[in-house]
Amino acid sequence: MPERIYLDTNAYRYLGIAFENATLPADLRDRMLHSPLSAFEVMKQLADEDGDAVLRQIHAIRNWTNPQHAGLLPAPDDMLRCLWFGKSIMDDDFTKKMQHSFNVCLTTNSVTDIKAEAAKHKEFMVSLKLKAAQDFQAMIVDAKKYPFDITKAWFLGIAHMVDADPNSKSIDEVVKILSAYHEYEQSKLQTALEIPEYNPLSLKNQNDIIDAEQLVYLGDASLCFLTCDQGFRKRVKESEQAARIITVAPEELLDAQNAEALLGNITSPK
Repeated sequence: MPERIYLDTNAYRYLGIAFENATLPADLRDRMLHSPLSAFEVMKQLADEDGDAVLRQIHAIRNWTNPQHAGLLPAPDDMLRCLWFGKSIMDDDFTKKMQHSFNVCLTTNSVTDIKAEAAKHKEFMVSLKLKAAQDFQAMIVDAKKYPFDITKAWFLGIAHMVDADPNSKSIDEVVKILSAYHEYEQSKLQTALEIPEYNPLSLKNQNDIIDAEQLVYLGDASLCFLTCDQGFRKRVKESEQAARIITVAPEELLDAQNAEALLGNITSPK
C-alpha cells in the first residue's frame, strides 16, 4: 500500500483550486509530497499564464501539505543515483533553491514582485527538459546499436546519467527497481526507432520525455503518483508499479470534499 503521494503538474494545480479556501486534514497533509518537476513547472507558469490565478494555487499549498516540513522529492537524477547506489543522495544546493522558491511564492501576494523569480523557474525547466531530451537522444543512439535489445540501451543510459559503472548492477536488477520508468521509456524508444524523423529535441517530445522522469520516484515502494494524464496508463501496463500510478479525472480533484475522500482512499489500509 502506498503511504505517500506526489502529483503531476495538472493535479498540482487542481488541488490548488480545490483547497484555496479549504484545508486537508493533517494526517493526509503529511502524506503529500512535492515532485520538483511539477512544482517548478507550476512556478514557471507564473511567467507564462494568468499569474494571479497560478499564485493563488501555489498559496493553497499551505492547505494541502504540511507547511512546517513540506516533503520535497529529490531531482530525478538524484533519485536515480539513490536507487542505483542504495543510499540517500540529495543535492543540498538544489534543496535550498527549491525551499527559497517556495518561500518567495508563499510570502508574496504580488505576481509583479516575483516575475524575476518566475523567469528563473522557466529557465530551470527549459534547461531540465533539454537535458532530459539530450539524454534520451543518447539512448536512441545506443538503441540503434542494440536493435534487438533496447532495454540494454536504456540501462546504459541510466548508468551514464548517474555516473555508475554499468557492471556494478545487472540489467534485470535495474529494470525491477524502475519497472514503470523502464516500460514507459521502452515505449518511447520504440516509437523513436520506428519514426525516422523523430526529434527528441522538439518541444512536444521534450514534454513527453520529462513526463517519464516522474516515474523514477516509483522506485520507492512507499510512493504513488497521482495524475490526470491518460498517457501514463496507455504506456505503463505490465509493470507491477502500474498500480501506483493513479489516474483520475480533473473533477475528482477540483472539489475539496471529493479530493479528500480520494486521497484518503489511496493511502488507507486495504
